[in-house]
Amino acid sequence: MSFDLVVRNGLLIDGSGAPGYEADVGVEGEKIAVIGKNIASGRKEIDARGKIVAPGFIDSHTHLDLFLVLYPHGNPVVNYGVTTVVIGDCGASCAPVPSNPEALKVLVAYLARVLDNYIDEKAWEWRTFPEYLGYLRGRVGINVAALMPHSPVRLAVMGEAAYQREAQPDELAAMKNMVREGLEAGAIGFSSSPRGGPAVHAGTPSTFANQDEIVELANLAAEYGGCFQFNGFSNLLKPESGFPDLVERVRTLMIGNEFRLRPGEKDLGPSAIAYMEESSKSGKEINGVVIPYQHIRRFGITDCFIFNGLPTWESIKRDCQTLAVALRDKEVRSKLESERSRGAGRPEYSEWLGWQNVVFERVENPALKSVEGKNVVEISRLTGKAAIDALLDTWIGDDLRSGLLLNGFANGHLEILADMIKSPHGLIGTDAGAHLDRFFWHGAPARILSYWCREKKLFSLEQAVWKVTGFPAAKLRLNRGNLKVGMPADITIFDADRIDDLVSHRLPA
Repeated sequence: MSFDLVVRNGLLIDGSGAPGYEADVGVEGEKIAVIGKNIASGRKEIDARGKIVAPGFIDSHTHLDLFLVLYPHGNPVVNYGVTTVVIGDCGASCAPVPSNPEALKVLVAYLARVLDNYIDEKAWEWRTFPEYLGYLRGRVGINVAALMPHSPVRLAVMGEAAYQREAQPDELAAMKNMVREGLEAGAIGFSSSPRGGPAVHAGTPSTFANQDEIVELANLAAEYGGCFQFNGFSNLLKPESGFPDLVERVRTLMIGNEFRLRPGEKDLGPSAIAYMEESSKSGKEINGVVIPYQHIRRFGITDCFIFNGLPTWESIKRDCQTLAVALRDKEVRSKLESERSRGAGRPEYSEWLGWQNVVFERVENPALKSVEGKNVVEISRLTGKAAIDALLDTWIGDDLRSGLLLNGFANGHLEILADMIKSPHGLIGTDAGAHLDRFFWHGAPARILSYWCREKKLFSLEQAVWKVTGFPAAKLRLNRGNLKVGMPADITIFDADRIDDLVSHRLPA
C-alpha cells in the first residue's frame, strides 16, 4: 500500500513531553495511519532529515474571527506552525448578528475597537452562530475552536437594551437557548468580558450583565463539557472587583486573559501563580493566557507618557517650538530627570525599567538615520552624553518628529514572565487579529521554541513542544496536539536551531 503523505527521517516529538525519537509518519486522509521506520511509500513524501516533526501548534487566544474570512489560510499565525486557533474570545465575535439595526451598529463599533477598522458587516454571509461556523467550515485552511461570545448574544436577544441594563428572566432564557444552540453546533465554551475588565471592553454589552447571568451562561457551557473564558485576569487578585466570587460559582475549566505584568504590578506574577495553584487544590481549574513577550507602547512628543504627570513636563509642554526651546535648558533637563527618578507629581508611567528600553523606532532627519532602532543607552554610549541628554538632543535634532517606543510596557520583568510561561496554569496565546496598532505577537509558539527554549533554556525541546501542542489541547479538551496513530494529521516540521518568530527583531510600522 501507499499513503497520501509520508514524512521521513525526522526527529519525532509527539507533543506528550516524552523524549523525541527518529521515526517516519504515514498519513492517510486526515489521520495519522502509521508511525515507524521504513514504512511504505507515500504519494507525496517530505524528507525531514535534521528537522523536528511535531504536532501543529495551538494558539489558545486569538481574535481571528474576521481575519479568517479575509485570510482563510490562517494568516498570520499559520506562518509560525499554528494549525489550530481559538476564536470568539472575550465575549466578542461577529455572530450571532443582531437583527436590530442599532444593536448591529453597537456590535460593529465594538469589534472595530477590539479588532480594527476592517469590519464590514455587509459582507457577512451568516446570521446565527451555527451559520457562522458553517460558513467557516470548508473555507479555511486551519482548525477553528470557537467560543460562544456574550456580547453578540446579548445584542441579538435584547437589542439596544443590551448596553443599557441587566437582562430580564425571559431574556436570559432566550440567551441560554442561543448559547445552547452554539454549543450544540460545536462551540468549545462560552466567553465574556465582565464589568471591570480592560478599558477596550468597557461599556460593551457584556459589562451590563450581572454576575448571575454570566454564571448561568458559563455553567451552561459546563453541561456540554465546555470552558468559560473571560478577560480582566488581574481582577482575580482584587476581591472588591467581584471576580473571585464569580469564578467561585462557575463549575468548569476557566481561562482568563491576559495574564501579564502591568507597570507597577511586579508582584502580580507570583501572586497569580499561587492563586491558580490554590484554586486547583480546591477543585477550581483556572488558567491564564500568557503572551510570551514584553509588550511595547509607542509614543511621540504629543503623547510622551514617560514624562506625563511630572511637574516640570506639565509646565513646559505646549507647542513643539516652545517645547524645543525649553528642552535645551540644562536646568529643565536636570529637573525632568530628577522628577522621573523620584516619581514626582502624578506620573502616568508608574514603573521605570531603564533607558535601554526607550528606543528611537523612527527618525525623519536623514542625518540621524544611524540611530534609528537604537535605544537611549546605545545612543548615550555613541555620543558620550548622559541618557537624558542623548534622548533630548536626538529628539530635538529631529525637530521632535521621532517616533519612539518603550519595551516592557507590560511584562517588563523577564524572570517573572519566564515563571508565568512555565507555570502549569499558563496557556500560550497571541491575541492575533486584535489591537493591530501594538500587538504583533502572532509568532508566539516560535518564540517559545526559539527565545525561551533555545536561548534562555527555560524548557527542554520536548517540554517546549508540549507547551504549545499537547498541553493546550488537554486544557481546551481538543482532539489535537499529539502525533499518535489515529489522531488528526496536524503536523509541523521545523529546524530547532533556526526557528524564530522574526517579528521580535523588527516590529511592523
